[in-house]
Amino acid sequence: MQTLSIGKKKRIYAVAFSPSGEELAAVCGDGSIRVWTLATREVRRTAPIDQISSGYDMTYLDENRIIFGGINLYCWDLGADTWHTISPGSPWGRRLKTSPTGEYLAEVDQARSTDWPTGPSLLVRTTADWELLPVMPGSDFTTGGVAFSRDGQLIATGHMASVGQRVRTIGMLGGPAVEYATNDYDYLVRVRTMPDGTVTRTIDGWQQAVAHLAFSPDGRFLAGTAGPRLRIWDLEANREVALHKRGTKHFQGLSFTADGRFLATVSNDETVRIWDAHTWAEHTTFTWQIGRLLNIAFAPDGLRVAAGSDSGQIVIWDAE
Repeated sequence: MQTLSIGKKKRIYAVAFSPSGEELAAVCGDGSIRVWTLATREVRRTAPIDQISSGYDMTYLDENRIIFGGINLYCWDLGADTWHTISPGSPWGRRLKTSPTGEYLAEVDQARSTDWPTGPSLLVRTTADWELLPVMPGSDFTTGGVAFSRDGQLIATGHMASVGQRVRTIGMLGGPAVEYATNDYDYLVRVRTMPDGTVTRTIDGWQQAVAHLAFSPDGRFLAGTAGPRLRIWDLEANREVALHKRGTKHFQGLSFTADGRFLATVSNDETVRIWDAHTWAEHTTFTWQIGRLLNIAFAPDGLRVAAGSDSGQIVIWDAE
């Protein structure tokens, strides 16, 4: 195990291994993005980032290019240490994923209401020229969860949909109870084919916003988190095969191992849980004591795992 630190007790917004696994990048709450060479634990590159309240995300495009979402959507060329603006503007809580071949970049935001239509919030671009693909069906009101299947033929995204209103009651001190109406939502996942975006499967009943998604390496299972719930769906059988709830603490990230044997999750209760992808029972739990864990990433070879915390620290450990 090794620990990287930014020297300040600020949150780590995102972590990612380079395609070779030799470097690790992190978006840091002290207003910077860093790239470490893991063999020496030295910072190879660092760059300031603009402060924004809606958060940040990043993903490697190739060994020398990182896509970064902040105030704008950027491409950072590490070799030349130059930045290129892909698209201006900052959707709320932007999340990014590149397809396994690096051909496409998917971008979603994190809607929390359908009261104010904002147009499509799933955007998919070709990385050769950053041109947008045609708007995909049902691409509005995304909730942050987005994942490509390993073969790149499918993309899954979380969404919210208005299903009317619910009457609630609040007691008034010394007076009669007051009834009022609030919007009621269903939370769902749409699975689409790439690159046309045809919806092939809709999985509803998540109860809360689906913030994280991951396909198993063979494409059979789709794992997702919604608040404190972890849900596993068998896409071949079209049924739920596991549902876990761990208290009130929310899951903050998840990732399958490269061989598909295990699923790892992090929660803001400082733990990493490893789930057996055959039985879906909890296999191992790690408590690294570096603060609440906010994200997780596996190295491409599957041999190492990294998790970032809210205390400015990143822990890296062997997967086996």
